[in-house]
Amino acid sequence: MSCVNHTIWLRRLLKELNMTQKEPTKIYIDNKSSIALAKNLVFHDRSKHIDTRYRYIRECVANKEVQLEYMRSHDQIADIFTKPLKFKDFTRLRNLLGIIKQV
Repeated sequence: MSCVNHTIWLRRLLKELNMTQKEPTKIYIDNKSSIALAKNLVFHDRSKHIDTRYRYIRECVANKEVQLEYMRSHDQIADIFTKPLKFKDFTRLRNLLGIIKQV
C-alpha cells in the first residue's frame, strides 16, 4: 500500500515539474494472489472483507497509474535494505546493485 502511495506522489510531483510519465509505473511484488486481486474484479465476492484502503491499489491499476508485476522473492533486490539476509544472499543482492567489494 505505501509503495503505491509513494509512487502516485512521485508521479504527481514529476507532473508538476512538467515531466509527465505516460506509461504506468511498474511495481514488482512477490505475491501472485495480490496481483490477481488487484487486477481482477471477479474476486470481489470473495474479498468483501478487504479494507477500503486496499481498493485504492485496484483503482490505481485500473487508471493505469501503476502496473503490478510478479518477481520471485529470491530476486527482490530491495530485500537487501529491508530484511536480515544470509551472507550468500547479501553478496548476491549487493552484486545485483552494482556494488563491488573494494580490495
